[in-house]
Amino acid sequence: MTAYPRGLLFGMIFFMWIPGVWAEDSEMVFIPEGEFRMGSTEGEGRQDEHPQHKVYLDAYFIDRFEVTGKDFENYLKANPREHPTITGWWGREVRPDMSHRPVIGLTWKRCRNYCAWRGKRMPTEAEWERAAGGIDGRTYPWGDDLPNPDRTNFNRCCFIQKGQVLANVGSHAFGKTPDGIHDLAGNIAEWVHDWYDKNYYQVSEYKNPRGPDKGRHHTIRGGAWNSLSGYLRSSSRYGYDDAKDFYGIGCRCAKSTGKH
Repeated sequence: MTAYPRGLLFGMIFFMWIPGVWAEDSEMVFIPEGEFRMGSTEGEGRQDEHPQHKVYLDAYFIDRFEVTGKDFENYLKANPREHPTITGWWGREVRPDMSHRPVIGLTWKRCRNYCAWRGKRMPTEAEWERAAGGIDGRTYPWGDDLPNPDRTNFNRCCFIQKGQVLANVGSHAFGKTPDGIHDLAGNIAEWVHDWYDKNYYQVSEYKNPRGPDKGRHHTIRGGAWNSLSGYLRSSSRYGYDDAKDFYGIGCRCAKSTGKH
């Protein structure tokens, strides 16, 4: 049996095991079941973030990083009828300089299909906000301090520069959540499962809400490289036409624990 230093062995076990749940994917972060407050208090945020309300979520996993160009290249290799996104490609192969940057230009449907191919799913809006804001209601994923270039890639006008305006995923270590989830604010915004409804919080379910039954647009979370700081708040939400390829929207996947 290989002998490991005591500290290293403990670190390896802690990384792999969580009480009651085995982490099935080291690139995912486990979020335990429980209650948190979703939305903003009166006098803060936009109207569609009100009322602030309690939500209970079953335990789940969420990707540590946004889907990268290399991730999507693997998807294209396995799905020959699928096509590359709006920039960052040499034919069907990702450009080397875009390999570790987030893939952009995904419609909501393409994000859903990619996650399904990985054996995962899209996070619900509530799951996304729980991951970003935590049970302590952080204003931003890292805490309450304002965004700056050390924490995130944001407020950069005005061109995508063939993808060069994007940062490699995980580049802003000071911007990760206490759970170790990167880039939930800035770099690219992210689709979530739910239809967007500015009044949904008035009728939201308490346990595992999944958004309205139908709608015109799906919800986007997190802000992007060209977003002002207000869009980077953990509670900020907005909906756009998901039939278009946007230069600031990408994807992150989630997964149920299988216990429910």
